[in-house]
Amino acid sequence: MRLVLLTRMSGALHSAVVLLAGLIAASVMVSGLFWFGFDAVAALRDRSLSTLPEAGLISDLGIFLMATAAIAAASAAWKRNDLPLATLALFCCLFAIDDVLLIHEAMGPWEVAAFALYGLLALIVFALFSKAAGRPSWPICVAIAVFEVSVSVDLLWEQLVALLQVSSDAKGVLLRLGIVFEDVPIFGGIFVLASYAIGEPFWETRSKNAPPPPVLLIRASGHECEPALRID
Repeated sequence: MRLVLLTRMSGALHSAVVLLAGLIAASVMVSGLFWFGFDAVAALRDRSLSTLPEAGLISDLGIFLMATAAIAAASAAWKRNDLPLATLALFCCLFAIDDVLLIHEAMGPWEVAAFALYGLLALIVFALFSKAAGRPSWPICVAIAVFEVSVSVDLLWEQLVALLQVSSDAKGVLLRLGIVFEDVPIFGGIFVLASYAIGEPFWETRSKNAPPPPVLLIRASGHECEPALRID
């Protein structure tokens, strides 16, 4: 359990391991769907964009994880009066709503402004958690990094494919591959944020409920001292 749940004190290696787990999970789902003859690209995209039965399968799972992260972070922030967790809950909530309603995709040329707004909010989350922990917040940093990769693919991949001197069929394959390169990192980043939003309050609650460590006392017996174990 500790391996897959992050806290604000988790380091770069732990955060990278959780990210890798999310990327592997998404890649296995994509490969499995492709292997069994389903449209893995349709599963990565919103279900409203296709009539196939597998449409939105992976996308809906990502939305569920992000909504779960928002609820977990908001609940913990309310109980602890924790501004960093409240800001994380806001980010996750906006992210999930955007995914459900396809807001940024409907904004046309203003899509870049939406990405900039999400990026600014993510940096605020990073700054708040880093200040609270007294060290860089590696989970948030890792999530931001993979989201940046996804945004870069979203904005640049189609333009790069258009520059290639290849057949239209090859361009179609490359464009579908670009969707995989865009959405698999998103799922990895969502996995990290969900792990963080759930893990932070989970481990704090568990540490509070854990029994205190045994206290070793020394009891005098004549001229000798013998240990006595007391559990407070």
